Amino acid sequence: MRQLTGITGWLVGGYAAAAALFHIWTAYAGVLEPREMRAIHLAFLLPLAFLLFPARARSPLDRPTIGDVVWALASLAPCLYVIVNANALTERWEGVHPVTTMQVVIGAVLVAAVLEGSRRAVGGWFFGTTLVFMAYLVLAPWLPGVFRSPRAYSFPRLIEMFYLYADEGVLGSLTGISSNLLMIFILFAAFMLHSGVGQFFMDISVALAGRFRGGPAKVAVVSSGLYGTISGSSVADCYATGSFSIPLMKRIGYRPEIAGAIEATASCGGPLMPPIMGAGAFIMSELTGVPYAKIIVAAALPAILYYLGILAAVHWEALKHGMGTMKAELPATRTLLRRGLLVLPFVAVISFLEMGYSPAKAALYSLFTAVVVSWFAGQQPMTPRRIYLTMVEAMRSAVIVASVLAASGLIVAAMSRTGFALTFSSAIINLSSGYLIVALFLVFAVISILGTGIPTTPAYILAVTVGGAALQKLGVDILAAHLFVFYYAVLADVTPPVAVTAFAGAQIAGADPMKTGWHASRIAIGGFLAPFLFVYQPALLMNGPWPVIILSFVCASIGIAALCAAVTNHMFAPLGWWRCMFLVVVSLATITGNLTVSMVTSLALVAFAVWDHRRAGALPRVTATPVGVVEAETVAPSAGTPPL
Repeated sequence: MRQLTGITGWLVGGYAAAAALFHIWTAYAGVLEPREMRAIHLAFLLPLAFLLFPARARSPLDRPTIGDVVWALASLAPCLYVIVNANALTERWEGVHPVTTMQVVIGAVLVAAVLEGSRRAVGGWFFGTTLVFMAYLVLAPWLPGVFRSPRAYSFPRLIEMFYLYADEGVLGSLTGISSNLLMIFILFAAFMLHSGVGQFFMDISVALAGRFRGGPAKVAVVSSGLYGTISGSSVADCYATGSFSIPLMKRIGYRPEIAGAIEATASCGGPLMPPIMGAGAFIMSELTGVPYAKIIVAAALPAILYYLGILAAVHWEALKHGMGTMKAELPATRTLLRRGLLVLPFVAVISFLEMGYSPAKAALYSLFTAVVVSWFAGQQPMTPRRIYLTMVEAMRSAVIVASVLAASGLIVAAMSRTGFALTFSSAIINLSSGYLIVALFLVFAVISILGTGIPTTPAYILAVTVGGAALQKLGVDILAAHLFVFYYAVLADVTPPVAVTAFAGAQIAGADPMKTGWHASRIAIGGFLAPFLFVYQPALLMNGPWPVIILSFVCASIGIAALCAAVTNHMFAPLGWWRCMFLVVVSLATITGNLTVSMVTSLALVAFAVWDHRRAGALPRVTATPVGVVEAETVAPSAGTPPL
């Protein structure tokens, strides 16, 4: 991403701040007519994709080129056409009224701009995936077998579908989610971080986990979990907390690839952690019809299970290698209590949602709370200049989200018009022969392939479109089916060969990216088990009486901890291959809808742990050496000058 300077930086920064103010205003006053709202949204953010992201690696990083300015103006024109003609476009009949030559030309320009903008902001893999689905829509009438679609579209009708349809294409419902909900939550997260909440969460993590064996690794897990509640971005989480935790892990003896893998795996849980969850929760609400507030409640226990699994893996790893602790310079309890007001914005968003406010209103009022609280408890009060810089920083991230969802609208249009989703869903059911466990593994495999090299949001949209319906036909609750798909779309970020979060952790640690990715997959084994658990045990989604929910959660925690010990080859003492196999088999046996079976297997695992602890007592102890803590760097994005 470019860092613009001088007058160019201030002009582009002012445009980004205007975009932020527009979304703050609509969150308060109410959104506009859908087509008009989405067009204004893209008119603000799509040109920024060309001004902020260079076309090639050799392009200048301190200024946009003439070609970038031309792309920015070209992307603006089709949006202005829709804004001016919004009423007329709303009254036309899709697929019936003729498509004018001007509409074909400017629609083609917008499609090309969205494709190029997503290529710059996201990368070549996503760009290529989008082109493949668009090509499939064009070629499907001439393909053989199940890939054949009976209907062919002329070029004007294709552009109409991609540009003028209300629910599909570039200005479809996915862009509507981006404009109506995601932008205000991106702003809310940015204000939370710049007001000092991110640093506060880091200090709490050091105070809670730093005293224990392998403290820096546990700090990484706890801080990433807390940071993820407001960031919703795994890569941003990794860079923010990893710059502090990874050097500490290396100091007490973790190999670079292990340190990077622990941070990457912990950061990957950011999109899983309520209440933000990146774009996932909002898109899930749109696709399922389940209220946003209910989704974040249902996602809470699985997210906690994910982080408990990482903590277990980190603990067994620390025991295995005799890792040290963090004893020096831990944050004082009095200091943390004095800054306790910084949790109010987080409490506010939950409270407003509970009181029945819309998600946009809850985020807006919590944003204002963060500004006020920063003057009483934050280290850097939100002055007008800092507010401006925060809005600009938020819109830099918003450009990526907006371009991804606009391009994803092209993919969804292609899949829905060709019947690809229904065909693939039927194939999964036929291959599984009606066995749910087989269907779950097939959907998992599909997500792992689709999630290679493309962001979580489009990976989730693609996978749930082709796999969600199949799981529902086999009796899986709609919310459980969507969360199952979403979890594996997120975990694709730490799974080689293209594991973007693991590669970010490797970059900070100075480690080999592929080795870091494989270690991250091993450490995240508990996360791979959790979706199977909540499909078979709906109580883990807060669905059922409290005693059943608590028992299911305890049993799931024990099973995940034991599975992590098996892949680490160490519990309280080294494990032989037969002990590892025992733990794997019994842990996987907890995946059942029968709570009695889960309780029996959990008791067996507890008995094994007690026996192993006694066995470890007879072995020579490894002495762990404490390590001091350097002062934590701020985790909020830097607010430098000039603004971009």
